[in-house]
Amino acid sequence: MSEQIYYIVDWDIPLNRNRFAFYRQLNKLKKELSLHGAMSTKSVLITKDEYLATRVYEIAKAYAKDVHMYVGRQVR
Repeated sequence: MSEQIYYIVDWDIPLNRNRFAFYRQLNKLKKELSLHGAMSTKSVLITKDEYLATRVYEIAKAYAKDVHMYVGRQVR
């Protein structure tokens, strides 16, 4: 039985114009990847999709001082 791998991306973007630009970029990514549904504004993404996690990490890196990407086998 193989364990599922999760990708966790977290970021801290100050309350300024950068935050709005960041979320505009996330919305463009959602459209590009045909993702539907609301996107959390809690500054964290947990996904099984490595490509999505990497893209969000790259976008966040352009706007945030602190960005981290973790790989985990169990999320609670």
